[in-house]
Amino acid sequence: MLVLLLAIGVTGLGMRFVAHTDIIGVKLFMLGLMRFDWQPLPADPVLLVHLSLVAFLMIIFPISKLLHAPGLLFSPTRNQTDNAREVRHVSAWAALDKRP
Repeated sequence: MLVLLLAIGVTGLGMRFVAHTDIIGVKLFMLGLMRFDWQPLPADPVLLVHLSLVAFLMIIFPISKLLHAPGLLFSPTRNQTDNAREVRHVSAWAALDKRP
C-alpha cells in the first residue's frame, strides 16, 4: 500500500517537474467527464500511469487498512466525557434492584 502511495506521489512529481503534462487538456477532459461531453485525454505516459494508479487505489481503498484512519474520528472514547469518578452512573435496571 505504501508503495502505491509513493508511486502516485512520484508520478505526480514527475508530471510537474520532469515531463510536463498538458494541464489544459487534462482540465478539458475532467470537465467533459462532469458535463458528459467527452474530450480526449492527453496521451502522456506519465499521466496515464498516474491516473491508473489512482484508479487502482480507489478500487482497493474500501478493503484496505487505510479506511481505519477515518474511524478514529468516530471513536466513542473521543466523544464521551471522562467523569466516571465525579459522577456515578447507575443504569435503570440496576437502580430497581434492591438487595439488602
